[in-house]
This record gives sequence, C-alpha cells and structure tokens, in this order.
Amino acid sequence: MPQHTHSTSRYLYSLLILLISFSLLQTVKADTGQSSPGNYCPATDILLITAEDLSSSLELLMRSRAAQARGDLTEMTSTLNATGATLQQATSRGAAARTALLIHSIILAKVGDNYEQLLTWFPLLQSAILTLPNDRARSAAEDAVGRAKAIMQGEGTGDPLEQLRKARHFLTCDGLYLPLQIALNEQTRLISKIHRNHKAVVAKDYDKIINSLHNAMTFIMENTKSPAQ
Repeated sequence: MPQHTHSTSRYLYSLLILLISFSLLQTVKADTGQSSPGNYCPATDILLITAEDLSSSLELLMRSRAAQARGDLTEMTSTLNATGATLQQATSRGAAARTALLIHSIILAKVGDNYEQLLTWFPLLQSAILTLPNDRARSAAEDAVGRAKAIMQGEGTGDPLEQLRKARHFLTCDGLYLPLQIALNEQTRLISKIHRNHKAVVAKDYDKIINSLHNAMTFIMENTKSPAQ
C-alpha cells in the first residue's frame, strides 16, 4: 500500500478519535450542568406557556392596584386572589416543576415525628420522578428521595426532610422559581394586609410583586430567544 495511503488512514483515524472525544466531553458537560441544583429549567415550549400565565398574573395584578387606587375593595381583593391562582399555576408547569411541588407538599404534610402518613406518598413521588428524562438530575433526585425514605423507615440517619429539600432543588429552575416564589409570598402578605386593614394598603405595596414578575418574565424571554437573535 502506498505511503500516502497509510498517512491518510492515520489522519482519518486520529480525526475520528478527536471527534468522538469532543462529543463525549460535550455530553459530560451538558450532563453535569443538568445535575447542578437549581439548574433544571423547562424546555422552550413550557417556558412560553409559563409566560402566558405570568402575563395573565400581571394583568390581574394591575387591575387590583387600579382598584386599590379608586377604593374598590371587592375588585382589589378578587383580582389579587386570582393573581395568586395564576402564579401557582405557573409554578407547576412541566414535569420537573410538578414533581418539585409534590415533594414540597410532602414536606409540608409532616406533623410530629410520625412518618407513616408521609411514606404513603412515596410510591406516587417515585412514579412522578420516572416521568422525567433519565439524566443526572433525575438520578440525584432519586437518590435523595431514596435516602429520605430509608431514614423515615428507620434504615438510615439524618434529616429526611433535608433530603427531600435536596431532591426538590435538583428539579428546580432557580432563575424562574425564585422570583415566582417571591411574588407568591408577597401576594400572600398583601392579602393578609388587606384583611387586617385594607385602608393601610397603598400602591407601593404592589411593587415587589410587579418586580418579581418582571424578573421571571425577563428570564423566560432571555431563555427562549431563537439563535438568530
């Protein structure tokens, strides 16, 4: 076989090895990124549906603030309650978010040191996790849930709720979840303030919710841009 043929073969073989190595490296990088807590973000289609929820929330919130300015307590309260409902819907979009909410519900359900009632939810939780893509984030969440279950069954040591919080964080998108959580907390606080003394409510009380919605919508827009943009 001519010498140049050997050289060409060696070159092609080396190039193939480099391409495979690069591909594996990129896969590892993507997989590692997915397993970082707080970095499990929805796909573009889910983000855009969430943006619709947030647009509705913002419109309802502005109606509530306008009603506050003219002293209409009924509309101020009803639209603010509706804002909370649409915000809660936004937090549940996507399989990971729904699973994270289920974990949060299980954490909230704990009463005293009896874990029997909580353990009845674990088959449903484990089924919910299986609906997620089989990646490192899912594996990390599964491991944490498994440790929580073992501790509740007396087969391990530590705080099972802390393990559940870790599992939830592996399935959470902080860039979206944190501003939404602030908005929900502020909405609850404002409803409570209205019930205590609606005359004490001022337009400025709405600012923190509005800013949080702005941050959440900005995150969505930044993460749904087409490559051409």
